Amino acid sequence: MSTFSQINTNIQAQRAFQNLSDTSEELQSRQERLTTGLRINSASDDAAGFEIASQLEAKTGAQQQALRNIGDAKSTLSTAEGALDSQLSILQSAQEKATQAANGSLSQSEREAIGTELNALTQEIDDIAKNATFNGDQLLTSSSGSSVDLTFQTGAEQDTTFDVGIANSTAEDLGIEKNLDPTAAEGQTIKNGDLSSAPASSVSVDSADVAGSGSDGELDTVEGGTYEVTLTEDSNTSDSKVDVSVTGLDGQSNVAPDQSGVDLSGGTINIANSTDGNNGIRLTSSDLNDVSSDSALSSNGDSASFEITVEDGDNIGTRIASGDGDQARKEIGKIENAIDTVTSQLSDLGASQNRLSFKESNLETTRTNLSAAQSRIEDADLAKEQTRVAKLQVQQQSGTAQLAQANAAGQSVLSLLGG
Repeated sequence: MSTFSQINTNIQAQRAFQNLSDTSEELQSRQERLTTGLRINSASDDAAGFEIASQLEAKTGAQQQALRNIGDAKSTLSTAEGALDSQLSILQSAQEKATQAANGSLSQSEREAIGTELNALTQEIDDIAKNATFNGDQLLTSSSGSSVDLTFQTGAEQDTTFDVGIANSTAEDLGIEKNLDPTAAEGQTIKNGDLSSAPASSVSVDSADVAGSGSDGELDTVEGGTYEVTLTEDSNTSDSKVDVSVTGLDGQSNVAPDQSGVDLSGGTINIANSTDGNNGIRLTSSDLNDVSSDSALSSNGDSASFEITVEDGDNIGTRIASGDGDQARKEIGKIENAIDTVTSQLSDLGASQNRLSFKESNLETTRTNLSAAQSRIEDADLAKEQTRVAKLQVQQQSGTAQLAQANAAGQSVLSLLGG
């Protein structure tokens, strides 16, 4: 039925208003896309696309931070590498000095001068290890273990980490500071092994006739090191006598011969000494405490072992200064071992840095691909949006004009009333 003569309900105007509202709402959405550059500005624009794009955005953001983490990791390892390079240079200089000291043409006073210089070089190695830090963390020395263990977060996932272990690199760790002085054992470490309790933590060092020529079974020198002592109960378990054998660990060769019927309550266990038993490193009855009553030695033939490490605080400089050319030649070997240790550590750091570079490149590629996927989902096509806006603006103007005409249609009824 025609609504031409009805004025209470203007259906034509209502339809024109609804269409104009829809056009204005879509125009507003398109203009927002043009101003933000995003096709999805809220979850209502595309619920599924919004969820996917948000997850991708979170992941790419985390990957960007992971890239910064890798940069920091490479800086950390570069700091450690620089410190190790400095230590290597010092060790190379020390090797030259030790080689000079080994020459028979030098006097003792000249060796003492070289020893003083080597002492300073050894102290500098410790200073470098102490001062090699990154963000306040030590890189070449750890108080809780034999190495500094670093874990770098190199990705957005929980398990994308990279572990690097940097071995302690003090003079003691490099083996150029600690060695047994036959006149005084300043440091000992005893591990229980098979015993319920270790012997007392003291070690006797007999300096009498220690530095022999090596003939007639004498020790050429007594060196610090780690030894494994094995006690075997004899047939008479009621007494405190055991058979003793000693094995040198870490390449130690100055080991005492097997000893039979040693009385733990009043005897002496020789660890590193000459065959006559008159000198070297030894454990006395006061050192052994109540080992004879240990349950590990309760039956005939029972054996128990423990380890003892002996060392002092002298470094290579002190040993060269107080020794002769032969002593200097022995220190050359220790310095060579230290150089091998540092160069191996530098090689490991270089390999770790290369791995970080590969991870950085791969992560950058992954991040670029994810960013492209996010862009395809949520970025707006500005050319397309601008075309739609131009169309909607024309529709909005036309709709406004049609609404005005629809509102004026009822006025034509006045002509009927006036007639």
